[in-house]
Amino acid sequence: MNQESLNKENIFAIPVGDSWGVDRERIYLLYAPLNGHISLASKQSIEELEACACGQPEGEAQTKLLSMFKAKGNVPVHLLPKTPHELYQIDILLNYTCNFKCIYCYSAAGRSSRQIDFGSIKAVIDYLFCSGKQQENPYIINFSGGGEPLLSFDLIRQTVDYIKKVNQDRHYYYNIGLVTNGSLITPEIVDYLQSQSVNMAVSFEILPYLQDKERGGYAKVAANIDMMLKRDYPFGIRTTFTPESVSCMCEMIEEIALRFPKLKKVVFDVVLAPALFPTPQDLEHYYDAFLENFYMAKSLAEKNGITLESVAVETLSMIRDRTCEGKIVLTPMGTISSCARVSSPLEPLYKEYMYGEVADSKLEFDQQQFENIISQSNIYSEPMCADCFAKWNCGGGCRLFHHSFDERYEHVRCRFMRKALRRQLLEVLRRSYRQSTGEDLNTFINNKLENNEL
Repeated sequence: MNQESLNKENIFAIPVGDSWGVDRERIYLLYAPLNGHISLASKQSIEELEACACGQPEGEAQTKLLSMFKAKGNVPVHLLPKTPHELYQIDILLNYTCNFKCIYCYSAAGRSSRQIDFGSIKAVIDYLFCSGKQQENPYIINFSGGGEPLLSFDLIRQTVDYIKKVNQDRHYYYNIGLVTNGSLITPEIVDYLQSQSVNMAVSFEILPYLQDKERGGYAKVAANIDMMLKRDYPFGIRTTFTPESVSCMCEMIEEIALRFPKLKKVVFDVVLAPALFPTPQDLEHYYDAFLENFYMAKSLAEKNGITLESVAVETLSMIRDRTCEGKIVLTPMGTISSCARVSSPLEPLYKEYMYGEVADSKLEFDQQQFENIISQSNIYSEPMCADCFAKWNCGGGCRLFHHSFDERYEHVRCRFMRKALRRQLLEVLRRSYRQSTGEDLNTFINNKLENNEL
């Protein structure tokens, strides 16, 4: 069915009849991402809307409906930044050292004994808090990547204390986070982080045999998780899935409910590791397994009072024209990267991702390089985004993915994004219908089909 005019208005008709066992084009899901509208429609309704969008009046009802879809909604849209000064997400990579050897590590090639100097960190904090910079969004400051942050805990403490000091009379809004492998946590560290409201995410594979095989140190990490739960420190678990572990999601939720019953927040993530996927078919099987297992695990998690999320699958709340809207990533070298996964001169893509540095205790940005980076991997630069209903949620795909895989894998990733969004849209509709009517949407649609009303 021709939907060219609707697509130009960022209104997308997605065939979903197969969800009810009928021809895909018998039932459509109508989605206007910039408006926040989601509904079901018949093929005839879509044809009438397309005609109306083409300028062929189909009646007052269709004109009003089209106007409603085109109207600006309350959905926040994150658009390409024009300069680094618009950025508010800051990653501080403290070192290149790690006490683990994860099989899917993205920064292993950059390992060294290098640790960042506090002068470089101070330059970033002064740039954010002391330069009279106009704040449009709360700053999101994370200690992550490169190496294990807690190997440099003294720098974390020094940085957090300095932020608190310089912001005492300025009243900027900010959140501080920490991503750790969990093996070096102590009660003293927890007390400090909790007193400073630092959010922690522990990368953890949950099941003992998987943690020891893919990351290591299960006994130590599990003991530290027990300690944090006992101290009522609010933190979350982030699990990255390989082809071997992707079918274990429900088992992991069961393990959390039994082994860590006080743990209530978990994030499941896809892996970015080309070596694990020799062919595009391997990646497609993995993505399909991830999607199916995630929703089974999510249902199980809800029954156990656990919040399970995945930014890879649940993209509905993210409306953007680029997957990564831009970051200031301070590397241990004192350089500024656009991606926390590329931070060392030992990595082949290092120069392509750098767009600034700390010089004379100040941040200096290469505006031309920044524009070059931002102009890539967005919904305007990627041909496959042109008429894709998922483009505003996907944002064109991760730039590092584009550099890591060839075009055959790109098509696989695109299909995954469409499948995931389609699934989430239907889940939202089913939940909304039950909340508003107390009835089941599937039953309602099946009755309509039986009576030939759809």
